[in-house]
Amino acid sequence: MNCTPHRIASLLLPFVATALLSACASTAPGGRSQLGVPEPISALYSSIDLNLTLASLSAVGTSCEGVQCQVDKGFERQVARLGTRLATAAYETYPDLKERIPRFDFVVAEKIEAGSSSDTSGTIVIYRGVRRARIDEETLAYLIAREMGHVIARHHDETSAATIISSLIAQLVLAPANLARGVAFIASSTAGAFGKDLMASGKIPEQRKEADIIALALLARQGWSDTEIVDSLLDYSNRLGKDPWSKEVERIAMRINNYRSADAVALAEPVLR
Repeated sequence: MNCTPHRIASLLLPFVATALLSACASTAPGGRSQLGVPEPISALYSSIDLNLTLASLSAVGTSCEGVQCQVDKGFERQVARLGTRLATAAYETYPDLKERIPRFDFVVAEKIEAGSSSDTSGTIVIYRGVRRARIDEETLAYLIAREMGHVIARHHDETSAATIISSLIAQLVLAPANLARGVAFIASSTAGAFGKDLMASGKIPEQRKEADIIALALLARQGWSDTEIVDSLLDYSNRLGKDPWSKEVERIAMRINNYRSADAVALAEPVLR
C-alpha cells in the first residue's frame, strides 16, 4: 500500500471533514437531523450564494419616475412593516432565535422577476417584480414568512454543508491525478453547483414543507389563517394567468392545502438545537 503523506492525507480527509461537519449537526423543526457547518463558514458561503443569485437575475431596466417612485417606496415600507411583524412573531415562537439571528433585514432588490431569496444571517430579499405583479398583502406576507422559515430551520447551513462535502469529494478525485491547482479550484467551484443539485434531489422537498409550516405558524400569530393564505394565493394565481410565476404560486397553494394539522403542530415546535 502506498503510504506517502499525500496518500495518507487523502485517506484521512473524508474522516476529518465528517468530524467537522458532524460537530455542527442540528435538528430541524419536526425532528429531522441536519448536517451543518461552523456558522462563520455558512454565513460567508450563504452571503456569496445570495449575491450570485441576485447577480444572475435581470435588473429593472429604468429608474422610477414620478408617481411610480412613490408606489415603489410604498412597497418597500410594506415589506418592512410586514417583516417587522413577522420577526416579532418569530422571536416569540423561538425564544433562542435571537442568539443566532439578532435581527432580520428586509430588502427589496431591483429585479424584474417576481420572487424572493434569503441568507443564513437573516437577510430577506423580495424582488421588485413582486410589486409589479400586484401581489396581495397576504401573499406578500407569506413570501416573507417562508424565507424566514428557511432561515429559522437552518436550510442555508444545510446547503452549505452539502456544497462543502461535494467540494471535498472533487478534491479527493482530482488529487491522485496530480492535476494543477487551478483545475482543482475549477472543479471545486463546479462541485458547489453539484452540492445544490444534491440538495434538490433529496432535502429540498423537506425544506419546502418545513419553511411553509414555519411560515404558517408565524402568520397565524399575526392573525392570518391557513385558509386566508391559501385563498389569497389561489386568487392571485388566477388573476395572473398561466405564466411560470402564477403556476408556482398555484403549486404553493395546493401544497399548503394538503398539509395536515398534526404535521403543522410538529413542525412548528421551536426546536433550535
